[in-house]
This record gives sequence, C-alpha cells and structure tokens, in this order.
Amino acid sequence: MAKYAPEDIQKLCRRLEVDSGFFVDCLEASIVEIQETEEGQIDLTNGSLLQLRRLQRICHTFHVEVFMGWHLLALTQRIAELEDQLHLLTARGENSK
Repeated sequence: MAKYAPEDIQKLCRRLEVDSGFFVDCLEASIVEIQETEEGQIDLTNGSLLQLRRLQRICHTFHVEVFMGWHLLALTQRIAELEDQLHLLTARGENSK
C-alpha cells in the first residue's frame, strides 16, 4: 500500500461515507486501490468502489471482519459465475434437441 497522508484518507472516507478503519483494512489487504486525480486529490480506481461497497455490505450483514468478508465475496462471485455457466450449458442442451 502506498503511503498517503492520514488527513487525505479521512477526507476520502468522509466523501465515500465509509468507516476509516474498515477502509484502511481494505487498503492494507489490497482489496481497493487509490489513485491520484489530475487535481492532486486521491480517489478509488475503477472497480474499487464497487468492490468496497459489496464488501461493506457483506461485512455489515454477517458481522464479519474484512478478511472473512473478502472470502465470502469471492465465494458469492464464484457461485454467480458457475450459475451463469450452468445456464449457458442448459441453453445449449435445449438448442441441440
């Protein structure tokens, strides 16, 4: 994780309406990435905000820490991928009849 000023992290957390401890845990686990904008501010990279919100929802719902929430998120995403593959295979089977 790159070093950013604590006040910049706090400002970003307030803007995103996310707990700073949770956010720092996500940064340290490389779940989200920060980039500098052209204006010299910090912001999340593409896709990081979506990951952050999904993880935030899982951690809140199941009352788990970031590490466990990240594994739950990965599992739910994998299940969704498998369901999509199953639907494709089922559709192919029906079309070949």
